[in-house]
Amino acid sequence: MILFFILIFAAMTSPVYAQSSDSSLKATAVAIPGGEGGIGFDDLFFSSGLHRVLVPAGHTGKLYLINPTTFEMTSIGGFSSSAVMQKGHDVGISSADEGDRFIFVADHGRQELDAVSIESGEILYTAKLAGDADYVRYVIYPFYELNMVPRHEEIWVTEPHDKQIEIFTFSGGPHPLRSLMRIPVPKGPESLMIDRRGYAYTNLGPNTAAISLASHAIVATWPNRCAKSRGDALDEEKGFLFVSCGEGKVTVFDLNHGNKEISNLITDPGADVISYNVKLSHLYLTSSKNATLSVIGVSAQGGLSLLGQAAANKRSHCVVGDDQNNIWVCDPLRGQLLRYKDTL
Repeated sequence: MILFFILIFAAMTSPVYAQSSDSSLKATAVAIPGGEGGIGFDDLFFSSGLHRVLVPAGHTGKLYLINPTTFEMTSIGGFSSSAVMQKGHDVGISSADEGDRFIFVADHGRQELDAVSIESGEILYTAKLAGDADYVRYVIYPFYELNMVPRHEEIWVTEPHDKQIEIFTFSGGPHPLRSLMRIPVPKGPESLMIDRRGYAYTNLGPNTAAISLASHAIVATWPNRCAKSRGDALDEEKGFLFVSCGEGKVTVFDLNHGNKEISNLITDPGADVISYNVKLSHLYLTSSKNATLSVIGVSAQGGLSLLGQAAANKRSHCVVGDDQNNIWVCDPLRGQLLRYKDTL
């Protein structure tokens, strides 16, 4: 396998600069109940299994689920809350993922990981976190042997303040959700992307790392050439990993050929979370400083080109696409989402 050794690669490709262009992208404001004073959003997630956009709504103490076809919104409560807005990492919830009839949510106020039954909407299981959580992601391994008995299910939680990823197992018995181990991640972890081929990707300052889902060990690192590395997105079929830089850049790495840099694009500053629409081969990136949403086309060879830009709002740092070609951008100061239709 190409990832079982450490790669130190100094890319020599010249940067391409994004040029702002007019587009048909128009925002529709989607109010989040209880968010009138603002919401400390962080991680928006689209669950293909539930066909819902998962919106952890910070201090409101609720997880909102939005149907991208009908735009119907439902909620799950019972998490810690606050009467006033605080940053998503201070109170309430800011990240969630779905798997095996449950939604897994990190609660900052209680410093715990919750397993919510999709059927009942109730928190059925909880486990204490070793540190303050950032990303929560559900993992089954091995992916292509899902009928194995027993299945090996894990929840990975990044804890950047403690420079680690905490792994929880989810199985039967009196304590189905329990902490298994912690993976030390120096200078990180920032972001977390799960690859069905058996790896997780996260950023470690100026580097990006691949972690084996089987061994729980870092098996490769390579320079991402970011001053401030931020979000990750993935095209599993083509083997493209996208990494955003806070200073304003997105880079494509070829996971099938030594994690080599294919191309990069200079964008507006303040890039953070990024999202990828595999059907359209479009990458979505926001600028929290310039208040823009950029839609970037990805060629079959991994080349990047700006297709269009739209106005967002200051501190709009998180974005996710769904299977209906909607783009959802967080608007923390107004406690709402901005919804765009990708017609490009």
